[in-house]
Amino acid sequence: MPLSANPHLYALVAGEPSGDTLGAGLMMAIKRRDPLAEFIGIGGPKMIHQGLHSCANMDDLAVMGITEVLLKLPKILKIRTRLVKNILEAKPCVYIGIDLPDFNLYVEQKVKNEEIPTVHYVSPSVWAWREGRITKIKAACDEILALLPFEPEFYAKHQMSCTYVGHTLANMIPLHVSQQNARERISLEKSSVEPVKDKVMAILPGSRKGIITKMLPIYAHTVRLVKKKLPNTVFICTVPSYKTAELVKDLWLEVAPDLSLTVFVGNTQDVIASADAALLTCGTIALETMLLKTPFAVAYKVSAISALIARRLLKIDTYSLPNLIAKNRVVKEFIQEKCTSKNLSDEMVNLLNSDNLLMKKQFTDIHQCMRCNSDELACDAVFKVISNHAKKQAEKELLEKQLQVNQEASKQQTDKKQP
Repeated sequence: MPLSANPHLYALVAGEPSGDTLGAGLMMAIKRRDPLAEFIGIGGPKMIHQGLHSCANMDDLAVMGITEVLLKLPKILKIRTRLVKNILEAKPCVYIGIDLPDFNLYVEQKVKNEEIPTVHYVSPSVWAWREGRITKIKAACDEILALLPFEPEFYAKHQMSCTYVGHTLANMIPLHVSQQNARERISLEKSSVEPVKDKVMAILPGSRKGIITKMLPIYAHTVRLVKKKLPNTVFICTVPSYKTAELVKDLWLEVAPDLSLTVFVGNTQDVIASADAALLTCGTIALETMLLKTPFAVAYKVSAISALIARRLLKIDTYSLPNLIAKNRVVKEFIQEKCTSKNLSDEMVNLLNSDNLLMKKQFTDIHQCMRCNSDELACDAVFKVISNHAKKQAEKELLEKQLQVNQEASKQQTDKKQP
């Protein structure tokens, strides 16, 4: 790190709620290790609550899909330029990019060039597609913090330092969660638009506007078909903010004004645990739902252009985290052409009518394998990077001083020989 670096200043950048959760946990662990710690960068409400001075709105970075990225690109580039400038001026002791690889790897490379050590938290899916990115990752990062147990082996083959830290949610969420207690905590009986007479199905469209806009109409048509077969089913949804809740409500009224959907803001885990089954979009929400032992199906659909590009590059045929971790299809995935309201409703009716004992057992097995003190492991890795960097800097300074001494001695010898 630069000689004038602040040893108690840490830079962290997250771009979506899942990264905000990881960042907040890591910040708490850092503060336990360094009571004088201060934090700059970009994050959400959880990281800000832990003391992060965020220089931009995290939601502005939460984009997915070629079209959405292109539309927001000018704003994202402006944020990125300002962020790099702020970090180089502040000289933190480390930069920690949390997920968001296209954004963070660029920033990591810039700050590493200025001798600030870098950590990337959540491995980019290089083992799944665009393996050539490993060259860029090695150039930009001093350390990768991996959530999946098979990732360190992949990086070892490429001579890249990687530490498996699991996921903080696996440690935070109990192995056994009471559905009844969860329902009481969110007052489901009082809050539900319809009386809870039988099954409860959760709709989890995510937090990104583009994905919600794309997926919610499909989910609404799915709900209509489920309702025909299981008329007493109640449908609930959880979103991270009131702004997102308004988006969901407006879209739902537009597509399915005849169907009831109770939308909760926050209380994500209790809403998921309250459901008998859930329909969700790929992402960390799949991991969270698995850890809460709620049976679910995964649905995902992108534009035809994005799908065409992805199919040419992808080296895997499964996408949700539970399936990737287990290395088998624990839950069913309905991707692209398979993502139809008919297919989704058939699976959801099946899940709602079944006890799903095998799926729940597999969820528990995965949960037990993932349980570790992720925040502390991540913190240990961060401080190791800082320490190693400091040692290298000290060795470099020592060599430079020794070289300077040698040059001075050589000059003096030359001066003595001259008449």
